[in-house]
Parts: sequence; structure tokens; C-alpha cells
Amino acid sequence: MGIRSDRIETIDDLSAASATRVIDAQGKIVCPGFVDMHALSDIMLLAEPEHEGKIRQGITTELLGNDGLSYAPVSPPLLQELRRYLSGLYGNPGIAWNWQSVRDYLSRFDGRVAVNVAYVIPQCVLRLGAMGWQQRSPSEREIAAMQALIEQGMGDGAVGFSTGLSYPPNSYASTDELIQLCRTVARHNGFYVTHMRNYFDQIFEALTEAIRIGQEAQVPVMISHLKIGSERHRGKAGEILALIEQARREGVDVTMNCYPYQAGSGPLFRLLPDWSAEGGPDAMAARLSQPTTRREIAAYFREADFDWRACAISAVGSEANKRLEGQTFDRAIRDSGKDPVDFICDLVLQEEFEVSIINFVGNDVEAAEDIKAVMTHPATMVCTDGLLIGRNPHPRTFGSFSRYLRLYAREQRALSWEEAIRKITSLPAQRLRLQMRGLLKRGFLADIVVLDPERVTDCSTFEEGRQYATGIDHVLVNGRLTLDDGRHTEATAGRALRKELS
Repeated sequence: MGIRSDRIETIDDLSAASATRVIDAQGKIVCPGFVDMHALSDIMLLAEPEHEGKIRQGITTELLGNDGLSYAPVSPPLLQELRRYLSGLYGNPGIAWNWQSVRDYLSRFDGRVAVNVAYVIPQCVLRLGAMGWQQRSPSEREIAAMQALIEQGMGDGAVGFSTGLSYPPNSYASTDELIQLCRTVARHNGFYVTHMRNYFDQIFEALTEAIRIGQEAQVPVMISHLKIGSERHRGKAGEILALIEQARREGVDVTMNCYPYQAGSGPLFRLLPDWSAEGGPDAMAARLSQPTTRREIAAYFREADFDWRACAISAVGSEANKRLEGQTFDRAIRDSGKDPVDFICDLVLQEEFEVSIINFVGNDVEAAEDIKAVMTHPATMVCTDGLLIGRNPHPRTFGSFSRYLRLYAREQRALSWEEAIRKITSLPAQRLRLQMRGLLKRGFLADIVVLDPERVTDCSTFEEGRQYATGIDHVLVNGRLTLDDGRHTEATAGRALRKELS
């Protein structure tokens, strides 16, 4: 295979050709670069552009804007609100926070980061831009304002629209509201990606809602990080996948993404009831300071029978609380001498929302067959869903793709290497409508991975989350060697893959 500039020029017998650099891939797999279909790199990629944890997994393209939570299009005051509110998910580094449109935001990545990025418009900026933090249904005028923001964002290069229906203010939206928004997305040939309303006891109802939105809006649907989150649904992955397959037979274009772990991760504030966030971060902070509110939150946790042993602190913003990173909540609460709700509310307030958690629902052994069923389904793509903040992030951030290849292609042989690679290259490239990526083909852009199938391995753990994967030897992004014989070259050849240009 011959590469010139940023493209594959030829795939042929090149034994007589000359080159400035030759990579001998004898005994290895050469394949297209991997696509992370649910990344959380929206801010930290700008702050840490080498993106070594992802490059060493073979990831060359990421989809940003997931979970209905991101940063464009926005007004300057809203951007500062979101910077604070979402800091427990994305971090709060000292970059230049001064964009407004999707076009402005995407321009920050061109030639400045190690991977390519595509973007879906997050639900939060639509609702907040049109009607603020109010927990109510929008008026017709407010729906029209949200639709106008979708048209603006997709004209600027976004490839779709995302929701995060367990996060305020997104959770305030009705199904009918989402159908109206998705009809606008469909008119612009985008797709709908959803963190569903419930991944636990009501997963069947939540999936039915997502399918209905796709059917009535005539828009392709991608289910984010599909998993069995409830003990009472353990072993029911087959039933959930059957519901998706039925929808696909009936003409709804449903796909999903998933990571090969059972535990989840996210901002600490998501543990709190939805009503606590009404009015935005200032109102939320004032509310969490009130004893009356704390008593109501305590009742909420008692009703949910929340297990503080099943949740750990993975990141905090301040040095004063760094000792808490890696601790389970039951230990941290015990050491603090506080009531659990006082501890949680005080921590959110002390850290200005910049706290993230890992929540353990079951374990990887108990859930192995459910995870495998979803991960190996032909319509599933792979993701990291990886927070990039804190000293001990969830191991999915640094390990998902290598764990997927190790488990399902090499060790269990649940997938052929060809099928395993299709699901992380050409399948997501097709979903993103990337016309010149996802295959090794003459004229295609040279996003390329060279991996050793006997060595590709995830090394990150829940105890040591920042361990790089191994077995990926070379990575090219737009023809530039970014990982060269296991060494990061510091190249930043990534691009924003705008819809009209892809």
C-alpha cells in the first residue's frame, strides 16, 4: 500500500517502488483507523491534543456532542454556564472558551489535535437556548427556535442530534418534542443518537420510545452505550436485541454503540433528582445549600435504596479533595463523619460541579453474556464513552477498543478479525456518511492502523485507569504517522469532519 500526502495512492505490488519511509507489517493486521462512536473528548482533546490514550487504541476519529451535553451552538453567557455545569463530565481546563457556532467550535480542532472529530448537536443547547432551564413543555415558538438552531448547526457541519434523557434539562423533554426536533434533523440527512431515558428498570419502555421517535420522524437512530443496567433484566440482552431487530425489519434504521464493561461513569450531579437542576447551576447550588432541599434529596435516595458501596469517586477538580479519587462513597462518607446527602451536596458545592464518579451495577463476570451479545451484534459499533479527567478514570477510556479486540476476536473467537474490524471502521464511517474513510481503498484518506493480533491488549483497570493499551504499533491519521513503532510522534493531523465536506 502506497501513501502520498493524506491519501492511499495505490494498493499493489510495490516491491520496485521507493519511499521515504517503509513500514514492514509482516504478520500483522493492517486496517482502517478505528472510529469511537461515543467519545467524551469535547474539551479535553483541545487541552491535551496528543490524545495518547485513544491513539494507542487505534482510534483515529471520534464522534463528539454525545449524551445531549456539549457546547455549540451557544451564546457567550450559556457557554460559561455549561462550562461550570458540565465540568464533572468534560473537565474545566484553561483553554480559550470563546466560540459560539458549531462552525467556530469545529474550527478549534482542524490540524490542532491528533484525531479527526465529527459532531452531533446536543439537546441541552437547544432547550437552554430557546427556553432556559425551565422544567416544562416548550411553546410552538420555542420548538421553532430549537429547530432553527438545528438547521444552523447542521449547516455548520454537524452530522446529527443527540439527547441525554437522564440529564436535566434534557430529561424535561417529552417524546413529542423530540419527534418534532428529529424531523428537522431528518430533513438535513442527519441521524439521532440517544442516551435513553432509562437503562435500568424501564429499558424496554425507553427503547420503545427511541424506536418510535425514529419511526415517526423518519430519522436513523443510534442507541448510546446500550447495556443491561438492572439486575432484574440480567440475561435479557436477547430480548432487547430482538426488539431492535424487529424495528429494523419494519424499516427503522436502528444501530447502537457499546463498550465492553458493565460499570458506568459520569458526573456526580446525575445522582441527584432532576428537579434539583431547574434554573441552572446557580439555582442548583443555592438549592443544594438549603436544609429543606437536602431532606428531600435524602428521601429520594431512601426510596431508591441507593447503595453507596457501589459508587466511587473518579475525579475532582481541586487539589484539596484529590485524596478522594479512587475511594468508594461509603468509605469517603464514613471518613468525613457526615450524613451521605450532606457529603454529596457539600462536595458538589466545594468543587463547583467538577466531580465525576464510577458506578458499579453488577460486575463484568455476571454481565459477561449480556455484554457479549450486544458487543457482537452486527449493528453494534464500539465506543469508549470515556471521561478524560481525574487520576483514575473508568478503564473504558484507555481500554475499550483493545479489550473488544482481545476478548471477542482473539480469546473467545466470537467474531472473525474481519467482522470485528468492520464494526469499528466501515460500519461507523457509513453511519457518519464519511465518503472517503473507513476502508483501505485507492483514493481514500489514509487513516490506518497496524496491529499485532497476538499482542493487542487493554491494560487499564478500575484500580489504575490511566494505563495505555498495547499491541497497536503504528497509527496514521490523514497520512501522518502519529504512532510510530509504539512511539507517539506528537503529530496533530486530525480534522473536523464537517457534514458537507465529508
